[in-house]
Amino acid sequence: MVGTRWNVAALLLALAGCGSEAGGTGDDESTGGTSGTASSSTTDSPTTEGETTGGVSGESSTSGEPSTTSSGEESSSTGTVDCDGFEPGDAFEIAADASTTRIHPHAAGDGAGAWFSFVEPEPVGSLFDVAVMHLRCAGVVDVPHQVVSTAPGNDIDASVAVSGDRVLVVWNTDDGTGGSSNLQIHGRVLGSDGVPLQDSQFRLTTSVEGTPISENHTFAIVTGADDGFAVAGLRAHPDSPAFVAFRQPLDLDGALAGEAAGPPIEVGVSHLLASSSASWLSYQRSDDGGDQVWLVSPEIAAVAAFEGAAAQGGQVLTRPDAPLMPIVAATVGSESALDVGIALGTAAPLQLGAAATIEHSPTVAMNAGGALAVVFHRNLGGLNNAVVFQRLAIEGEGDAAVVVAVGDELELDTQSPPYPPSLTWTDGGWLVTWSRGQSPDFSTWGQVLAPR
Repeated sequence: MVGTRWNVAALLLALAGCGSEAGGTGDDESTGGTSGTASSSTTDSPTTEGETTGGVSGESSTSGEPSTTSSGEESSSTGTVDCDGFEPGDAFEIAADASTTRIHPHAAGDGAGAWFSFVEPEPVGSLFDVAVMHLRCAGVVDVPHQVVSTAPGNDIDASVAVSGDRVLVVWNTDDGTGGSSNLQIHGRVLGSDGVPLQDSQFRLTTSVEGTPISENHTFAIVTGADDGFAVAGLRAHPDSPAFVAFRQPLDLDGALAGEAAGPPIEVGVSHLLASSSASWLSYQRSDDGGDQVWLVSPEIAAVAAFEGAAAQGGQVLTRPDAPLMPIVAATVGSESALDVGIALGTAAPLQLGAAATIEHSPTVAMNAGGALAVVFHRNLGGLNNAVVFQRLAIEGEGDAAVVVAVGDELELDTQSPPYPPSLTWTDGGWLVTWSRGQSPDFSTWGQVLAPR
């Protein structure tokens, strides 16, 4: 698992479903289920951060399984809540009663708590459905778990975002036909009360110069925008034999808001992952020379991030104070020398990683006050990973600004399969979500950490 494509293989596994339970067949680009079992040790336990019994803030370690709540509140599905939002504390389980297999969790904070999306098995068969719920705080549910996917197919890789009083959930579907167009991106918009605005899921399609692209779209990631949402992903393109990255703006109802934007088409180049923020699009560019993460926006022509260093995956995050110098996070390096790298624009990256380890799948987030943090995986062997959290800061101004680590990293769990962890900001602090366990018994967990 430590060849030149180790991290891509782990990421594609994370995007593909859960073990042998995820069915679906397709062509070479299919995201149908990938077989595998995550190794783990039942004696390992998450590290938590919060108030000690002596009233001194610090990091502590729980024993055995993570605690199921940091607040002591009882779960509720009635809409009545007895808390004022998330607070830093112990790890807590999310949707424990929904299913014994819950993977690929994602979260988006809002003013009232946080929305969670994840993937769970269909009641009958071997495929997956997408579910969402809203928590007011740890263990307190004010919008109960509900399945939002409504059509046949293997529904995986859910992503959720909030914009105003609307919530958009998107996911990837392999319809199992094995044909040339078996991959789709689907979505559903909900109100802040959790009521879907559409009776059923809708399919996202894009166009090029007014000509609709009706075939493959996949690897969807959604973010909120001032006037709606943006979905980044990969799509078939009439001018390319390979997948091409795109960023599609949507309005608050999930309808297309103009044409999708993307990088120029290059012969012999394929794209493996994309993300977007404001007008920025980042994408993994792959050719015979290796893999790099690139950036493009209406103001900036396509350019390599990390000074052109080898990199995989990638996430872009726009800075309100410096919109032309976004934050970029990715897995940098090659072979077995893979670390998490974070940079501003095209600058050299801050590398986070321990000696003789492999770090991958970073997610960065920033709050309204400019506080910054990252969560990522550290491979512990096979498919088993630690969930690692690190606070960050930006020092300097203009072209001299750099990202720096603040304080020590925190290891939140050591039993996580390669489904990427998620990071978002809530009014109470950083909310990290991740999967835990080994196939087929995967659970979803969260933990809130103070900004400091």
